[in-house]
Amino acid sequence: MAENGDSRRLSELTVGDAKRILVYGAAVALAIGLFGLLIGKVVVALLLGVVAGVYLLPVQEWLEKRLRARAGSALITIALIVVPLVAITSYAWYELSDYSKVVHEKREDIINSISVSLGRYLPVTREGTSTGLRVAFAEAVTRSAEASEELRKRAALLLASLSLFFFTLFYVLTQRIRVAAYIKVRIPGDYLPLYEKLTTNIGSALRGALRAVFIDQTLKAIVIFVLNLVFGVPLALVLAIITFLLGFFPLLGEWAIYLPVTIYLLVFRHDPVSAAIYLTVGILMTLGSSLLLRPRLASAGARRFSFYWMLVALVAGVYVFGIPGIVLGPAILGFVKAVADTLFGDVRYETSLLKSEDELEGQKAAEQQPLESRADYAAD
Repeated sequence: MAENGDSRRLSELTVGDAKRILVYGAAVALAIGLFGLLIGKVVVALLLGVVAGVYLLPVQEWLEKRLRARAGSALITIALIVVPLVAITSYAWYELSDYSKVVHEKREDIINSISVSLGRYLPVTREGTSTGLRVAFAEAVTRSAEASEELRKRAALLLASLSLFFFTLFYVLTQRIRVAAYIKVRIPGDYLPLYEKLTTNIGSALRGALRAVFIDQTLKAIVIFVLNLVFGVPLALVLAIITFLLGFFPLLGEWAIYLPVTIYLLVFRHDPVSAAIYLTVGILMTLGSSLLLRPRLASAGARRFSFYWMLVALVAGVYVFGIPGIVLGPAILGFVKAVADTLFGDVRYETSLLKSEDELEGQKAAEQQPLESRADYAAD
């Protein structure tokens, strides 16, 4: 019987085989490199589209059974995300645009109020403070213009990412069976354990991380909203919405809300107690969220990773990759665990080093026991 190509020894390979391996290896490396270059900047949008599709799949299936239209039910499911998001963003933008106009018109009054208030708490002159604040306002205007220009430059990338996110979401909802079959038919059966581990671990990590982020940001927004109502801060709902959105950015966060509000309470309300309470709650919320709540929720949602490893994935992922780290950090963690589980197999006490150590310690204890008995007998 002729031997399969996979059963041949390396020493039996011919020069032609080596050439083909070299050519195909170079082609595979080039294909991977080009594909990575193609989707490198939008890979987060693609991953988010896949994960969002998995999350919304039960809703789409429920609608499909009643509407008997897969594409229509998928569009309605996507609308459940788009409509509230557009409404919330439009409302926040409208309120903030009016408020920014008021701030610009009353700039001198604001500068004078801040100067007088700081003179009460700090040994500074009113004239020097006013001059510094005018410079700060001018710098803020300049930075705003730069931020607008940077946003304009990145508008094409944002539009492409948003488009790919929704198209990926629609594709997953409508073609999920075909996609799964396409992947499985091209993977040899020998790699089934690795495929199962990858699907389980990466999927669990991504679901747990995204669920944790959304729950965490929602809780922060609720806390900020309640604080705004208690202390009578204007734009209470808008600031809560902004708090929810800012937490997804690595260099921003809820501190960009509670620090200005603290200054507002201290300077314009002349209420240092309320300002101290607001600031303390904000700091505790930031530390508790980043170091405790978010990793705990992610660990509970993933069910396959401990609190420590989800903390590493989330913190290190955001630090290394920025905003994409929210997805890439847990995805890398799931990939590493899948490879480790495949190579080392399932964890079993019967075949582990721990059992060998326990047996060795038991033997030592059994050998030590007769010696102790003889020593006690001699003492008697």
